[in-house]
Amino acid sequence: MSMNFSEFIRQLGAEPRSQDPQFLRARQSSPEFLQASADADAFEEKLNRAMSLSEPENMKKGLLEISLAPIQTVTKPGWQSMAMAAGLLVVIGAAGIGWNMNRGWDSVEEYLADHYGHDGPGLVAQAGENTNKDIGRFFSRFDVEATPELANIVSIIKFCPTPDGKGIHMVLNTSEGPVSLIYMPDTEVTDQELIVFGDMRALMVKLETGSAVIIGSESQSISTLYPLIQESIIPVLRNV
Repeated sequence: MSMNFSEFIRQLGAEPRSQDPQFLRARQSSPEFLQASADADAFEEKLNRAMSLSEPENMKKGLLEISLAPIQTVTKPGWQSMAMAAGLLVVIGAAGIGWNMNRGWDSVEEYLADHYGHDGPGLVAQAGENTNKDIGRFFSRFDVEATPELANIVSIIKFCPTPDGKGIHMVLNTSEGPVSLIYMPDTEVTDQELIVFGDMRALMVKLETGSAVIIGSESQSISTLYPLIQESIIPVLRNV
């Protein structure tokens, strides 16, 4: 029995190096399957190269004050990698500018198209009830915490790469369906900037510590989530 493209994409994201005979046959079955396989292999190679880079010494990035600005739209061309589905990404440590340039992301826009294209659709497809009982562990890694209002709608959560190191990729359950959220603890953005890639919309959120990006389809009102996200990822208060 042959594997259809949707099944192939799901397995490609979850187990890109699977040796399952049916999966291996599907990789070679048509130009569409070949292109998806090539894109996935290229993405995995980028991750492997990033893992081999060491973090520069004394790389401390200060916070840049960015004033509240009207929503701006940046349109990016379609990316073939949008066909990619989810795979559990290798955790990558921060390594500043050198890491970013070697990773191949020259901008947040390019990062979103690449990373979300590889990982986002598959995670959204797996979204369901909130079953993760250890959400706080992910946020505490960056000395921040999620308020109950945010934690209670998180369906899926995992570590992921960001333009400037390690971050958190989440899927949120909303009244308009699953919406993706990426927390980028060391990345500065223009608050409320709207980025368009493929058929997705990404809204930038400047936080007290780092930033986040809300990602949804054209039919989803992601801007309504902006106040919740801005108020729900906050620094951990520690006793002095």
